[in-house]
Amino acid sequence: MAKVMIADDHAMLRQGLRTMLEQAQHEVAPDALSGEEACMLVEKNHPDLLILDLDMPGIGGLETLKRILHRKPQMRVLIFSMHDDCIYATRAIQAGARGYVTKTEPPEVVLEAVQKILKGGRYINNELAQSLSMYHLESQENPIQKLSPREFEVFRRIAQGEALAAIAKAMHIGYKTVANIQTNVRQKLGVETTGQVVHIAVRFGIIKGL
Repeated sequence: MAKVMIADDHAMLRQGLRTMLEQAQHEVAPDALSGEEACMLVEKNHPDLLILDLDMPGIGGLETLKRILHRKPQMRVLIFSMHDDCIYATRAIQAGARGYVTKTEPPEVVLEAVQKILKGGRYINNELAQSLSMYHLESQENPIQKLSPREFEVFRRIAQGEALAAIAKAMHIGYKTVANIQTNVRQKLGVETTGQVVHIAVRFGIIKGL
């Protein structure tokens, strides 16, 4: 029996996943509601696989993934996200996730991904795999790829209109740290204004245009 942990801040979704996993004879560890809690509970409960959302309060899914794999390089992580854009899947797989499933997929797909990863494999559905292949061919020079997980999280939040003070509070870091990260993000993207940051985010599918 494998032990699976869920990290997601949506209660109904967590309960649905828990029920499905238990019916498939998996042990389900206590849930995490934030990135920081996920890091702590992985260390405490030693799950065989972590199902991780990218949009949680706190440090964000990609930074959470990075921290967990830094401490536990062999940890198997399945990203379960509302984002069906190639940039998110690409960054997650590059950061070490073993699979990527969107929340629009039926429950049996999530279970298939869990079982495949637990057996040592990887999981990306055919449609997303084809999109990823096209994405790599079409975007050899994507400036967003230069961003670290933490920089990407700040970039995403700025593009969505969050103020620096709100970002600092949500990510549990200092205002000055966020301001410095913003400066690094603008330098790496080659932009000077928030409007230009938003333009890049829309262009590469991080946020939806009006």
